[in-house]
Amino acid sequence: MKKTKFLLSILSIVFTAVILTSCETEDNDELPPEQILDETEITTKASIRSENVYRYYSGGSASLHTYKTQSGVGVGIGRREGIAFRTPITTNPDLINDSVYDTMYFMLHPQRKDFVLVTDIGEFLNLVNSGWRDVSGRTFVLIHKRPGNGRKKLYRFYNPINSDHLFTKSYAEGVNAGLIYEGVTGWVY
Repeated sequence: MKKTKFLLSILSIVFTAVILTSCETEDNDELPPEQILDETEITTKASIRSENVYRYYSGGSASLHTYKTQSGVGVGIGRREGIAFRTPITTNPDLINDSVYDTMYFMLHPQRKDFVLVTDIGEFLNLVNSGWRDVSGRTFVLIHKRPGNGRKKLYRFYNPINSDHLFTKSYAEGVNAGLIYEGVTGWVY
């Protein structure tokens, strides 16, 4: 567990540095501004809390679903469709219990053709090496590994026609849209 937390801390620092030094922001990216926190803010914000994750949709030939938390993690491109799910977040990696949670990374394609929520560190590194941008910032978005307390599966679907990923609590939504089922990302509210 400590090795994973250490690895997550190192990855967060490295990728935050890469994002802050190598990414140009377009006006419609809606990336949250960087915040400088003093010690009192860090202690009050360094807990696990639950947040809504909103789903956005940009239609047409460049169909795209994107996701953004209420505190600004991720990117909202297009029309907001509503709350996709609710899940825990934290700014303190020491609070992450690896037996309970996976860390979910918000990844944006370099040409904004796709947006993926990933929990697998191998997939995360492959996407980064392929030029994808981690838009998770300094906040760790968590996803439960198991059901319980009313949590529902978060399904991952893919549309190969326009390279678009859909994350939904409704299996029927993805299947009825003719998308390819890729599995369960984790458990959310």
